[in-house]
Amino acid sequence: MTRADRPISDSYRQQRNEARFTLVLAALSVAALLYYYAHQQILLYGDAVAHLNIARRVVDNRHPIAAYGQLGTVWLPFQHIAMLPFVWVNTLWQSGIAGAIPGMLAYVLGTLGVFRLISARVGQGPAYLGAAIYALNPNLLYLQTTAMNEPIFLAFFLWSLVYLDEFLRGAFPPNINSSLQSPGLKPRRALEYCGITMAGGALTRYDGWFTATFFGIILTWAFLTWRPRISDSRLRRAATKSFFEVLLLNALVPVYWLVYTWAVSGNALDFANGPYSAKAIALRSTAKGAPPYPGQNHVFTAALYFLKSAQLNVGTSWLGRVLIVLAVLGTALAVWRFRRYGILLLLWLPLAFYALSIAYGSVPIYIPVWYPFSYYNVRYGLELLPVFAVFLAILAGEIATRARTVVPKAAVWCVMVAIVAASYASVYAESPITLREATVNSRDRMALEEGLARALVQLPPSATLLMYEAEHAGALRVAGVPLRHVISEAEHPDWEVALLDPVHRADFIIACQGDPVWLAARQHHSELAEVLSISAPGQSTCVLYKPRGLGS
Repeated sequence: MTRADRPISDSYRQQRNEARFTLVLAALSVAALLYYYAHQQILLYGDAVAHLNIARRVVDNRHPIAAYGQLGTVWLPFQHIAMLPFVWVNTLWQSGIAGAIPGMLAYVLGTLGVFRLISARVGQGPAYLGAAIYALNPNLLYLQTTAMNEPIFLAFFLWSLVYLDEFLRGAFPPNINSSLQSPGLKPRRALEYCGITMAGGALTRYDGWFTATFFGIILTWAFLTWRPRISDSRLRRAATKSFFEVLLLNALVPVYWLVYTWAVSGNALDFANGPYSAKAIALRSTAKGAPPYPGQNHVFTAALYFLKSAQLNVGTSWLGRVLIVLAVLGTALAVWRFRRYGILLLLWLPLAFYALSIAYGSVPIYIPVWYPFSYYNVRYGLELLPVFAVFLAILAGEIATRARTVVPKAAVWCVMVAIVAASYASVYAESPITLREATVNSRDRMALEEGLARALVQLPPSATLLMYEAEHAGALRVAGVPLRHVISEAEHPDWEVALLDPVHRADFIIACQGDPVWLAARQHHSELAEVLSISAPGQSTCVLYKPRGLGS
């Protein structure tokens, strides 16, 4: 082999290894899906069912010409759009697999992002360790099989950081360590990719708006510093064009969402203060005179609750605390060697976002080991998983490189692997906390929805239903009821008209105590005949009505 052939051979070998690694990750993802699907656990989260139904309604609704308006106004649209190629298939919709596919793809891409972040600095050995910490996390393995959007956001977040890092290293090649040189790197292309992934994250979760703000500030500073150094005028103009395209794209995301929300609901801030916002849900679910939830109006307490939820997502008891200590030590190392690792400190941005959200955004986190000893939004702690994956791997890599003989180096890797393995084993021993959260909060709801679904399958296939979907839409999915046969709060103006005259607008009315249909049914009670009543512990009673005189 000639010297010129060696780079080609090395590149081919690297691509082959990456392809094998990707296949292993895909196999892990599919295996987790098969396991949790077999145990009927991929649709325990009520939010997962709602995400599925939002996407389904785009392709199955009463007014196809207005299908675009079915994307909702509270949750951002990317996940629902990603489900569209799959959710129109009844089997994939009813089983929940349609919602799992985007999360599974994001799981693989997120792991590859962790690998790329670490390998650029401390080599492939630590990179594989960091990727394993991320990919083998029991809570992420479970959550990526559900129709939840945290794994999707994590993938966008990680790749935004990858491309931001590559832009900075391409624009400002470090002189302190030749191993970080990237002579073939194209900063302009990295800049464009960073903008695209930032926009993707901002279209997935509101966390993305927060992180994109910080990334945008860094990009602006870096570009203004880099541009005068470009000697080629054509390249300078092209880079300037790319920079402004990135800024425009990311500025348009919140503008688009505000305009879309205003067009659909009449309130541009419906996601922040509307009837389905976090603020409204907190007001409805909090008893009158109840004390504030932990961290409300107190940023420090809010940060502690978020950190504790992050710890519970990687390990239980003292093992989880050991991992947090190691992650903090890795972070301290990054601060000490800021020029080499400083950009990775952005992985801590979710801590700032959720501390502020808990304190001032009506987004509580309840954990079983602290007051109020319950489960609510514990999964948010998973957004610090990249911190554990990256900083533990960097810490181990730095310590190992300072060992002079093989035995101490091997000992460092063995100890780190043993700690992570023991911590993850402790999670499995108690069951992943995201799965426990979903199970605890879904038990009574699913019992009611399954009973309601058994009643719905007995109705005529062409019957028109009036139902408030925000509460028990899972019954429609279980029964396989076409959503175009359902008048719900997503159908305007049919919804408003049907509430005023339910007797003549629907063949059957499903009213759950306290919802808008229940109130409408009470006003027309003399014109409705009760078919059956369904109840479950901790759930509002639901009654199936039909207009009097309608044949059975």
